[in-house]
This record gives sequence, C-alpha cells and structure tokens, in this order.
Amino acid sequence: MSAHTGAARKPAARQTRNSQVTREQILAAAIEEFCAQGYAGANTTRIVQAAGCNIRMLYHYFENKDGLYLAALTRVYEELRRSERETSFWDLPPRDGIIALTHFTFDYMLRNPSFPKMILNENLNLGRAAAQVKETIFSTARPFLDSIETLLVRGHASGDFTHRPPALHLYLTILSLSFIHISNRHTLQATFDVDLGSDGFLHDRKAHATDVVLAYLTRTA
Repeated sequence: MSAHTGAARKPAARQTRNSQVTREQILAAAIEEFCAQGYAGANTTRIVQAAGCNIRMLYHYFENKDGLYLAALTRVYEELRRSERETSFWDLPPRDGIIALTHFTFDYMLRNPSFPKMILNENLNLGRAAAQVKETIFSTARPFLDSIETLLVRGHASGDFTHRPPALHLYLTILSLSFIHISNRHTLQATFDVDLGSDGFLHDRKAHATDVVLAYLTRTA
C-alpha cells in the first residue's frame, strides 16, 4: 500500500467517526428536548444548538422531526433492553433472579429519567410513533419476556414459587411498582405531603415493591 493510499484512508475514517459523533450528539439533544417539551413542543432549532451543529445535519441523518423522534423513541427502548441483557440475574437462583429483576427495573426507571418521560409523552401521543417502530421494539422485548418465563418455570419446578403467572403480567406488575412514584410524583407529593424523591422513601418503596412481587409468586391460594 502506498503512502498516498494510507493518507487517503485516514481522513475517510476520521470523517466516519466524526459523522457518528455528530449523529449521536443530535440524538442525545433530541431525547432531552422531547423529554422536556414532548413531540409537539420540541424545537429542532434548539436541538441542533444543543448538539453544536447546523440544521442541515439533522435533516441529513434523520430527514425531519418525525424521523428524529422515531430514532429517539427507539433509542430509549434499545438502551433499556441492552441494560437488561447485560445483567447477570438470569443465571441466579429463581427467587434471587426475580428480586434482582425487580431491583434493576426500580433503579433503572429512577436513574434513567429519559425512558419514563419519553414513554409518558408517547402515550399522550396515543402511541402513534411506537406503532411505526413496533416490530423493532417487539423484537427486543420478546427475548426479555422469554428470560422472565424461564425464571418462573425454574422457580415453579424447584418449589420456590407456588404461583406461575404469565411473564408479561409479572413484568407489568414490576414495572407499575417501579413507575408510578416517578410518573405521578408531583401530584402524589401534593396529595400526601411526602417527598417521593427522598432516599428514605425510595428505600422503603423498593423494599415494598419486592415484597409484593415475592408474595404474589409464593401465594398459597
């Protein structure tokens, strides 16, 4: 390979890396904007300003605001599913695995506010965008439910669990217990005069969520 060829490849590789960085910067800024303003209130000018690029780059990578929103919605789902895959609780004893799953879900919703915010906004939008990326979302969710089902089957066979609900229903229960104090935080605080974001409340809430899930799986009637 000539020195000229090597020199030509380096700028091309650098340009590819820079393009990927720019795309990620736009996407990160868009998620922040959509979380704060919803789809209707989000402004593409603010997004590119936050990303440190020009509007042409947004159109180049995502075509328009709709394309950017679909990419942002897909990304928050992808990040959740990736984080779930990277955990080790699927290989734990069934009871420990369910506890770890509950704790993970509880902590993820708290530490990654972009997910609940994007999901809340999308539900206000009647799930129109989610319907457009349904196959992508489902393709990553199906293996996740299969992993929960495996834990339940193992736990029922070992006698750890006396009740074996469908994996979907169990996960929806875990998700609900991990979500409402975030999605309804401000109104619940006003209603009950409790700081739902305090360390003490969150500690007790996670313990309660875990107890509810285990009680459901070990019920005798």
